[in-house]
Amino acid sequence: MGRERRLMGLSALGLLQALSFTVISPILPQYVESFGVSYAEIGYFFTAYSMTWSLLQIYTGHLSDKYGKKRLAALGLLTYGVFAFLVGVASNYVQLVVFRVLQGVGLGVLGPACLGLAAQLEEKGKSVAFYRTANSLGGILGPLLGGLAGLTSLSHPFFLSGIASILAIVPLSYLVEEKAGAASLGFRRSIKEIVLTKDVVLICSAAFLVELCFAALSISIPLLCVSLGLPLVFVGLTLTCYSLGFTLSQIPLGMISERIDRRKLIAFASLGATLCFALLCFSDELVEIAIAMGLLGVTLGTVFVQSTAMVASISPKGAESLYMRFFDSIVDLSFPIIPIPIALLAGIGIKMPFILLGALAASSVPLFLMVKKSEY
Repeated sequence: MGRERRLMGLSALGLLQALSFTVISPILPQYVESFGVSYAEIGYFFTAYSMTWSLLQIYTGHLSDKYGKKRLAALGLLTYGVFAFLVGVASNYVQLVVFRVLQGVGLGVLGPACLGLAAQLEEKGKSVAFYRTANSLGGILGPLLGGLAGLTSLSHPFFLSGIASILAIVPLSYLVEEKAGAASLGFRRSIKEIVLTKDVVLICSAAFLVELCFAALSISIPLLCVSLGLPLVFVGLTLTCYSLGFTLSQIPLGMISERIDRRKLIAFASLGATLCFALLCFSDELVEIAIAMGLLGVTLGTVFVQSTAMVASISPKGAESLYMRFFDSIVDLSFPIIPIPIALLAGIGIKMPFILLGALAASSVPLFLMVKKSEY
């Protein structure tokens, strides 16, 4: 029963955490614009927040291993929630940016700690699948709730964000944290050990190639749909199909991953993603695109979740947050890297991006299979 309670607590944490992040997404640009600023200043607002949490996350992963994952997760969630309320009541652009940057500090603290807690459960593939699936479900519900709340006031989604973030502290009581001395090695030495671990480098490199494919979807799919003359509402529908495929598949596949060679499951999923991109190369109908996106939610999602679980299996006890955040930091590089190549290829031919994405997915397969089998 203790194991089930931990999984439920982990799922509740992942759901509320994602809700707090995504409930503001439908109204955030409009909210910033309401302060009478330029588009450039809106860009600065987004960049300041992203840079804050992305630069913090590796070192705060080390801190959460050293001082306690639950403690850092609670601190991060409280910080994020409090400043969500303050963003919602900001009276000028400077206050808005300052409060949002401090929210980014909260995210930079809580992200590594929460992921480290997910990595500490015994069945890595299952626990990470539960956590990521709950994140995905929160990512589906959050924008819907935020859009409805924003109809009454653009400040209201920020209040919902703050409430969800603070409520997410409660499920931490259901999680048991393992203590170990791995973090005593020091930050620099720990990073050195990570980059000298061949399996970690292979997994991060392969997952990065696949994450490039995911990061490209928010550009390549809307461009494809618009070129086919599909209404914008159907663009959103196709992107939702990805989230639905991910959400419905990852817990069952996470359970299966505990019984088979995880490397082969990931390699099979990468090949499946390659076939999905091939399908998109020949798709001119909404149904075909929606099916391909749903299958990509299954295949790309499996690679991301199970490669995360592989890194969790490698992580020394007590150093899970640092290892997991190192992994996330590497794959997150895909988001600033892929947009320009995809846009250039789309300018040559609207289906050209999918050829590149299929090649990237296929090229990850040998890297995953090079990882030592051991417990994977």
